Amino acid sequence: MQEIVDRLKALSDMTRLKIFKLILEQEFSVCELARLLNVSQPAVSQHLRRLKAVGLAEEERRGQWIYYKGSEDVLNEFTQSIAGFFASPLDKIEDFNDILILLSNRKNLEAECQNNLDL
Repeated sequence: MQEIVDRLKALSDMTRLKIFKLILEQEFSVCELARLLNVSQPAVSQHLRRLKAVGLAEEERRGQWIYYKGSEDVLNEFTQSIAGFFASPLDKIEDFNDILILLSNRKNLEAECQNNLDL
């Protein structure tokens, strides 16, 4: 589940989302992306570093230039992971074990919340 969270965080920035969409369509250098998005090259490099860290971007050096492309395989795996997460019952997701214990006594949970309103 942490991998899903990390990738969602990486895509939660509008500039990174735009960069990712562009590099899914075709390869670009940092300079090209900076000009397309009207941001500095260091900013683009930082965004690409974040996308690379979660596997969504790949780089290829050609002479003195580095070109970036989006990883469609990782994107497909990521979208399947998200769909699988939301389609899975809570008891099949390990990170929900503590919550399921609380849910098993829903009446008590509701009563605690009602008591907090009365304070």
